[in-house]
Amino acid sequence: MTESSSTSPDPALRERVERAAAGLTYGSESDRPFEFCSLPGGGDAPPGAEAFGALIGAHGPVEERDLDDFFMRHIETIDPADTGAQHLRPRYEALRELLRTSLNGTTVYRTGRVEVQCYVVGGDGRGNLAGVRTVAIET
Repeated sequence: MTESSSTSPDPALRERVERAAAGLTYGSESDRPFEFCSLPGGGDAPPGAEAFGALIGAHGPVEERDLDDFFMRHIETIDPADTGAQHLRPRYEALRELLRTSLNGTTVYRTGRVEVQCYVVGGDGRGNLAGVRTVAIET
């Protein structure tokens, strides 16, 4: 996903998302960082899974997931004795809420096997899809 100067996302939105995601990783077999992403001209709301796959040039099926389910491993199902994870929990909650409230129709898409590309995007009010992306390793 790249940016175009004519339809780039709101710089303030990008800054808020990057600040909220800074230092956070998506836990899987290999913890990977969240990165801001945008799809200029992608629409005011996320399309269905097949259409999103076409927008990103996916080479296989794309599935949609629930936003709360996507963040569950970092918010609801963390080990209460893991003080590091407990310390980060409010930051994951803040990132989830920022994506939910700042974007229209926030949707999670996943594509790939083993190295699963994950996108959490919604409409940015400027005709683009924006949000975060990461990779989950699942063997």
